[in-house]
Amino acid sequence: MNIITVDIISSNLASKLCRKITADLPEYFGLPEVNKHYAIGVGTGINFAAKVGNDYIGLMSIDFPYPENANIYWMGIFKQYHRQSIGKILLSKAFIYAKERGAKTISVETLSPQEADENYLKTYQFYKTLGFSPLFNLKPEGYEWNMVYMLKPLDSFKGDKVNDLSIRPLAPNDIDLMTDAFCKVGWDKPASVFQKYLKEVETGERLVWVAHLHEQFAGYITLKWQSEYLSFKEQNIPEIMDLNVLPRFRKMGIGSHLLDLAEQEAATKSDRVGIGVGLYAGVDGGYGAAQRLYVKRGYIPNGKGITYKYEPTIPGNSYSLDDDLVLWFTKKVK
Repeated sequence: MNIITVDIISSNLASKLCRKITADLPEYFGLPEVNKHYAIGVGTGINFAAKVGNDYIGLMSIDFPYPENANIYWMGIFKQYHRQSIGKILLSKAFIYAKERGAKTISVETLSPQEADENYLKTYQFYKTLGFSPLFNLKPEGYEWNMVYMLKPLDSFKGDKVNDLSIRPLAPNDIDLMTDAFCKVGWDKPASVFQKYLKEVETGERLVWVAHLHEQFAGYITLKWQSEYLSFKEQNIPEIMDLNVLPRFRKMGIGSHLLDLAEQEAATKSDRVGIGVGLYAGVDGGYGAAQRLYVKRGYIPNGKGITYKYEPTIPGNSYSLDDDLVLWFTKKVK
């Protein structure tokens, strides 16, 4: 179980870490002369390093071109730690620091989506998911590629309530822990469900992420590439399925972290992602909180009405108000 912390580190250590990360990511940092420039440049900024145990696994360097604007100069995470929400954790720390310093906005420069680079399209989408808006494209002097400049206002940012959050892919040794946790809150989540998920991960049908907070299982989310819902299947819209956060870990931003990961991954294959949402509320909140969360995140009903067990409902017929009675939503992710 990996617990992630963030330190502000010295310029010398940041330069060394930058060199190691660029060497590990040639698909992002393939120009040695530019990488030397980055390693020197981070030495003049404020450097946040993500850490697991005694090992640094990611780095973000920011500076302040103007008192009211912070800028992300450089960010990189070792490849083996990608898709574990580490970038968002680093950015959250930087947002808090910049706001405390009086910054009202934070900017970033990355490769323009016009260049259609597969890796940097993910980077662009990552920043959009976190509230950055593209301003304009510019080709700096001596550059071969167009860059996009993006900006995020900090006035509404309040920071996460989550510290020491770890998100990683589902592993076999998670299953007993997860089934036990759900049993204790009265939810029916047998081991067979997660064993099926693992098999689908192995065949490439599904992705599953598991969240732990302070070394305790907190929740999980899955992304299925081919939905059983006919409308999504016909349009090749991947479906976010089975987002669950244990009651005592709710209202802490964990669900949002999990959704960020699923949406970012969906954007690598589709311009939209879909989700089915139940209609009832209950003792533990049912789907009421989920309905509000998805609308706030930009999900809208797909206009095809309610289904029961994936089949359209018929006016005048009776249906059980249970988990299979669902309204479907979609969201543009790129």
